[in-house]
Amino acid sequence: MGADDVVTIRVERAAGGVVVRERNGAREVLLIDDQYGKVSFPKGHLEPGESWEQAALREVQEETGVIARIAGDIGRVEYLIERGGEPVRKQVRLFLMVAEDGSEPVHQAEEVNGAYFLPWDEARRRHDERGYANWRFAFQKAEALLTWRDSRLEEAWRALGPDEPWDDLVAAWREAEPVVRKLVEACREELAVTFPELPLPKPQSLQLPREVTQGAVRAAIESTLLKPEASEIDVQNLCLEAIQHNLPMVCISPRHVSLAKQAMAASGVRVCTVIGFPHGTQAVNAMRQEALEAVAAGVDEIDMVGPIGALAEGDVWTYAQAVRAVSEVARLRFPSVPLKVILETSALGPDAVIKGALVSAAAGADFVKTSTGYHKAGARPADVAMMAVAVAGSAGVKASGGIRTPVAARHLLRFGADRLGTSSALKLLDEA
Repeated sequence: MGADDVVTIRVERAAGGVVVRERNGAREVLLIDDQYGKVSFPKGHLEPGESWEQAALREVQEETGVIARIAGDIGRVEYLIERGGEPVRKQVRLFLMVAEDGSEPVHQAEEVNGAYFLPWDEARRRHDERGYANWRFAFQKAEALLTWRDSRLEEAWRALGPDEPWDDLVAAWREAEPVVRKLVEACREELAVTFPELPLPKPQSLQLPREVTQGAVRAAIESTLLKPEASEIDVQNLCLEAIQHNLPMVCISPRHVSLAKQAMAASGVRVCTVIGFPHGTQAVNAMRQEALEAVAAGVDEIDMVGPIGALAEGDVWTYAQAVRAVSEVARLRFPSVPLKVILETSALGPDAVIKGALVSAAAGADFVKTSTGYHKAGARPADVAMMAVAVAGSAGVKASGGIRTPVAARHLLRFGADRLGTSSALKLLDEA
């Protein structure tokens, strides 16, 4: 299912939580016995004016009496049901939650038959035996997210910028690596359950950090000028600079593609442009049309911004639809135009970064890219590494946003980047 269904099919939304607590040194999970004889997690419909998160917290408290706080995103499932003979698109999200007090659950008799905490392994067995198959990934995902949280990787690893001392980055990665691989595996399982019609790329091993050659930085640079006030003279000067310094590519706005192609004639420097930039809020047909015009203008590569809001709320179907639409246009020309999908990693949790990379590669992306440069943070080694591990062997990785030093450039390449988008190209070549 995707965005096109929304205009023709009524939507119902529900939210709830996988609630955990620590009791006597052991982790326990909150389960309910629902009215259909199934073991499930507390959840219920969104009320008008509520967010996903507000509804999830309210429903957990109403159905079980447990007060909790949100600690992560378990995932989202979608399926069709019937109401009054009419099809309804059901959307359900579960959040990872932590119980706030030590009180025992008291179930809401009108809606559920029982609510109780069980030790982790016992709860998982019971859910496997009597739960809903479309949430069978929930325990694996919750375990990965809890390990990420307990290891404080958001602060100790993901917050580190590319200019941090190399030894600090390597030490942080050694702590983070097993957790990242565990989270990638959990996200793959989640997508296999929730989006089985999307053929995910086969997992391949990637060892990080990796060695890079002396000329790797120059070969990876995409010299970028995407400021809205950029003039034709600015673009011509960018192209001249690329030619003079033997840079492989420039990345400019769509209206400047023809100008850049003319300036680059016979130089060997390639021209990239952006689609859906900078927020990915365009409709799919608008993105498709932008891509058609770019290909007609002779662009060599395309960077598209995926629908960030869809990915942030777990709507991988709409995200895949947008990527596939632009990918199909890119393949109208032979050889096809390489497509890079911008995730905007600083707007996403670690699992959404991984899922965005996997879905993009499966939907036709040749590269996945970190950032537009218009959000709160740019390229970070942690996001690059997660993306590289997720799509190893099936797509490349482009780091972009805030890359201004040779040190940052080399660090990002060593942690999995294949391309570097930067508005400071010449600074990256200064090896002093």
